[in-house]
Amino acid sequence: MVRKATNNDISAIAELYREQFREMAKLIPDFIKEGDQSTEFIENTIANEESDILIYENDDMIVGFILLQAKTRPNFEFMHPGKYCYIMDISVTENHRGKGFGTALMNAAKDWAKERDCNFINLDVLVNNPYAIKLYEKLGFIPKAQEMYCKL
Repeated sequence: MVRKATNNDISAIAELYREQFREMAKLIPDFIKEGDQSTEFIENTIANEESDILIYENDDMIVGFILLQAKTRPNFEFMHPGKYCYIMDISVTENHRGKGFGTALMNAAKDWAKERDCNFINLDVLVNNPYAIKLYEKLGFIPKAQEMYCKL
């Protein structure tokens, strides 16, 4: 079941972040290291009217979350105006992957974005994370840009 997170869920969300950062540190060690997300950040996200954390609860255990932000596109002459939803983070515990929880969270994100009159959903994904890319493509996401870096 997907529902909005409350402050009672902060410790479970923090644990999911710890797992996510550990996995990301393996994928991009030049940028991410193992660590914790601040509880203040999680609290502020839950309290902010323009953001939410949705969680997936399975057998009274939180097995995944998605952090959503409603944003407004800059008012540049060359850009289409409007709101969009930015998925900052999505995580499902390793032993619960492949069971449809990520899909359920992404579908809930689409509903959340539609309720806020967003024109589209945007997210970033690591190029060396084929499982996430496959999920996003299955749900209708298409590549828009590729970020690059040069290590010195």
